[in-house]
Amino acid sequence: MHHDIYINRFFVPGDPEMMKLDEIAEEQNEQEQPTSETPEFMLDWTDKQKSEFAFQLLISLPPNEVIQIIDRISPYLNRDILSTQQLPHEIAIEVLGFLDLSSLIQASQVSRSWHALCEERSVWRNLFEQQGWGYDREEMDAYLSNTPDEEKYHAQSSNSSSGGSSNSASHFAPLPLVRTSSPLINSGKWSRIYTLNHRPVVDAKSVRKVKRFTLESIRSGNANEGDTMANPHYDPISDTHYINWQALYQNRLEIERRWKDGSCKLRMFPPANCPVADLHTEGIYCIQFDKQKMVTGSRDRTIKVWDIQTGLCKVTLRGHTGSVLCLQYDRQYVFSGSSDTNLIVTDMETGEVKRTLKGHRDSVLGLRLVKSDQIISCSKDKTLRLWDRETGECVQLFSGHRAAVNAVQWNSNRIVSASGDRTIKIWDLDSGECLKTLESHTRGVACVEFDGSFIVSGSSDQTIKVWDVVSGECVYTLVGHTELVRTIQLDPVAKRIISGCYNGHLKLWSLDEGRALRDLGQATEGRILNLKFDFSKIACCSNLVKIVVYDFADRIDTKFLL
Repeated sequence: MHHDIYINRFFVPGDPEMMKLDEIAEEQNEQEQPTSETPEFMLDWTDKQKSEFAFQLLISLPPNEVIQIIDRISPYLNRDILSTQQLPHEIAIEVLGFLDLSSLIQASQVSRSWHALCEERSVWRNLFEQQGWGYDREEMDAYLSNTPDEEKYHAQSSNSSSGGSSNSASHFAPLPLVRTSSPLINSGKWSRIYTLNHRPVVDAKSVRKVKRFTLESIRSGNANEGDTMANPHYDPISDTHYINWQALYQNRLEIERRWKDGSCKLRMFPPANCPVADLHTEGIYCIQFDKQKMVTGSRDRTIKVWDIQTGLCKVTLRGHTGSVLCLQYDRQYVFSGSSDTNLIVTDMETGEVKRTLKGHRDSVLGLRLVKSDQIISCSKDKTLRLWDRETGECVQLFSGHRAAVNAVQWNSNRIVSASGDRTIKIWDLDSGECLKTLESHTRGVACVEFDGSFIVSGSSDQTIKVWDVVSGECVYTLVGHTELVRTIQLDPVAKRIISGCYNGHLKLWSLDEGRALRDLGQATEGRILNLKFDFSKIACCSNLVKIVVYDFADRIDTKFLL
């Protein structure tokens, strides 16, 4: 074999090529690390030949020389692929961005330098965003730019987490922005996912480090236990405000665990100290909430705007002559529909009725804000109407249902309606054409949700059905309720469906698996008429005058979370 020839040559004294090899070895000894250059006489050798040659060299040397060679070559055998000598800091961070939680924490245990990399904010921010979780970018920017004092933060933090005792009703834990298949508020203010393309490059020297973490602490959800009142986004030593993405991730993960376990705290809204004169006098048909307020519409013909933190009524809006059956709001106006057949646009601050939309011949049962300048409404008169927000004119009439249209949803250029005639219809927003009729329910359809890919419907037949929008096929039939399914909401990010029934029970379902995840029990003695939920809470109203809240974020700081 060729390598035998070369090996034998090694032992020939005075061989010119062997002398050249000695010179190369001496040059390598003068360097900290071995060179990667290959002697010319080895260029045509195979790896196997080189390996055998090296072995013969080593066994010919004294043991102490072999040990020195091993010490010199060890860095090549145990190369730190994330060290600054191998990769730029920014690229090392990007590499860590491909890891899931378990892999990231295992990587953090490799060495001190790896742990330091794994602690950096940008890594945890990336991990947070990978989950599709929402955060309030505007609130973060305000916090970083205004650098509020710690007392102010604690006041805000206590209002954004349910840290009080169960009988402390003076402050009601705020309900962060509703996340639903139907956008309730202009999304420009908030960011659900801050894409990697928009992430700033983080200077390694300026990156703030977070608390030391372990796999057990994050998995158990108690990484911040006992320190709930400390501001995790503030370094008192340097007096620096920053966003602690690890803390946000841990808190958000704990909330998800509670959803899975059904661990929550039930609260009543408004709280017990609310003046009786401020309460609705009859059942509440519709609700919507965000981080600052809750808006409710009632059979008593009024709409009330509540401070979500104190539970006090800020303003009572009047204008309808019948029950307020549906509502939505934007930053300035409340849009409501009533059994008086009208839609009303009311200024939320002043209570002034800006516009009355007339056209329906019977009760307005549902409405949705479409894009930025339109409203879609559905009515007991069997029709849907598309309205111009500015002029109040009806610009499109949708006809085709044979009974009351109980619910309507909108996504992109598609409208979905649910009717007492047992059908669900998909409409083209622009042309008003009915594109598809879905039939499977055996009784009237009371509620519907639509995320662009799936339609979820609840019916008097006590079932919930999940439909594929493209094929029109019923994908799942969810069974478990024992009375009319009056209200549902779909979270397309968490793949969660929550339904409310006339017997007062709430149920949680998996959109992906098409099965019941949990019976949340009886929320109220009355009939559930409407519900809304976000990442941390469910709020449901009934024919009684109070709202029941299921709080999955009790004693968790939800500041910055959506």
